[in-house]
Amino acid sequence: MIGQQARGELVHFDPRAKEFVPFLSGISACELDFSRDGKWVTYVTYPERILWRSRVDGSERLQLTYPPVAAMLPRWSPDGTGIAYSAAQPGKPWKLFLISAQGDRNEELLTEEMNELDAAWSPDGTRIAFGRYGGVGSAIYMLNVKGRQVTTLQDSKDLFAPRWSPDGQHLAALSADSKKLFVFDFKSQKWSEWTQQPQGLGFPTWSRDGAYLYYDNSFADKPTLRRIKIGQRESELVLDLRSLNRYTDSIIGSWSGLAPDGSPLVVLDRSTQEVYALELEER
Repeated sequence: MIGQQARGELVHFDPRAKEFVPFLSGISACELDFSRDGKWVTYVTYPERILWRSRVDGSERLQLTYPPVAAMLPRWSPDGTGIAYSAAQPGKPWKLFLISAQGDRNEELLTEEMNELDAAWSPDGTRIAFGRYGGVGSAIYMLNVKGRQVTTLQDSKDLFAPRWSPDGQHLAALSADSKKLFVFDFKSQKWSEWTQQPQGLGFPTWSRDGAYLYYDNSFADKPTLRRIKIGQRESELVLDLRSLNRYTDSIIGSWSGLAPDGSPLVVLDRSTQEVYALELEER
């Protein structure tokens, strides 16, 4: 039989060395999100899916969730006091939670039995955009954080992965088949198709200045990291990812993101496999 120990190595692209180097000492983690001031980071360790937070140099590390809870896609609140994330226990749906940065308060945001994923804070911290998956169908919803009221973002049926722009004027989202990128203009209250990739887009991430949206196409024959400028429709190549052996999670696939300095983040596969033989002795 074959036994496997899953492990990833978190790396970022160093433009001076022109290669990927360890980030946060190369821990086995991904789904990173950084506080607005760039001093704190939250992430999920693999393969256990435990939620952590620390300073960007790895100090003051604090574990926020514990097995059997699995955590996913954490997002810092704009004021840096809390982290919105999705969590699930075996046999139960993914639910939205809000935990304090110190880990002393952890509350479920909605009492319903359906999957709630992809929390995205509005820049003023008053709303969270998220996706519901279940009996009501796939769409993007808006949660008023203080009053807990939920409304549907117009014409967002079959869209997912909402990403709020830093200036609050736009919301990006992907089509259900992940082949098209749409953007919602809050001023005009209309969606428009931004760009499309026949082999799919993944993990859209705004640059910190809001000028670009980055994404990867890890399912393409020649996987790359690309970016597209707001107001334009043609993307440009950022990095060729073909030479990387990336960690693939069974739930979200191969993650990518951006560090506070704008350097691309990915997770390399450092899993190990061993072959075992079992001998049975008759008695």
